[in-house]
Amino acid sequence: MALQYSPDGFHVAYSGGKDSQVIHELCQMAHVKFKAYFYKTSIDPPELLEFIRANYPDVIWLKPEKTMFQLILQKKMLPLRNRRYCCDVIKERRGLNEVVVIGIRKEESKRRAKRKVFTNDCKFGCDKPLLSIILDWTTLEVFEFLEKRRLPVCELYKKMDRIGCIGCPMNCKSQRKELLMFPNHRKAYVNTIERLREEHGKYLDFDSAEDAFRWWCSGISKKKYLADKKQLKFPYWDEVILTKII
Repeated sequence: MALQYSPDGFHVAYSGGKDSQVIHELCQMAHVKFKAYFYKTSIDPPELLEFIRANYPDVIWLKPEKTMFQLILQKKMLPLRNRRYCCDVIKERRGLNEVVVIGIRKEESKRRAKRKVFTNDCKFGCDKPLLSIILDWTTLEVFEFLEKRRLPVCELYKKMDRIGCIGCPMNCKSQRKELLMFPNHRKAYVNTIERLREEHGKYLDFDSAEDAFRWWCSGISKKKYLADKKQLKFPYWDEVILTKII
């Protein structure tokens, strides 16, 4: 089927993370025809980019038409958990009319637990068959496999459980940790919010771009964040806090 779609065979979606390392290795072990692609996002950890260059020279890099920060300005909003337009633009438009091998696993989320090994999606009027060859693997099995195959993993796994786009809103805990680890990316997000405020009148209900950024990383709704702030500014509350400090 893969060869019927493309003479290159399978389109392996390679991210540089542990799961994509496994699917890349399995395709090599199976001696199937494939090409591996890394979808560069402009907010990838530098350590990850170096790891891919050093260990996977065969992987083809696909660069985005716009950086994440240009995309935010174009969409006039930050990406949110329920509105992740960034994935749609940067990643999901790749591999159209090809059989795409992906490294998602059921263990990762309740939503992914419902997935099937093979699905055939339709994107922008094109077929996008998806093959999840390690869907039932556990995290332990992934690391055991990489160890047995003597494959090094990115050094970032010593500091975090998952590696992905810096600032991805899908995981609030990782999001805050990542942005502390990469202060230049944090600054770029804040500067982009400032431009949204100045050029498009967005996020003006926050005190500043920094305030809007803190809300974005908070994992709570905008309504609740602003309501909590008002409560904290209530004179009596301020008086109690001051008393405790004194």
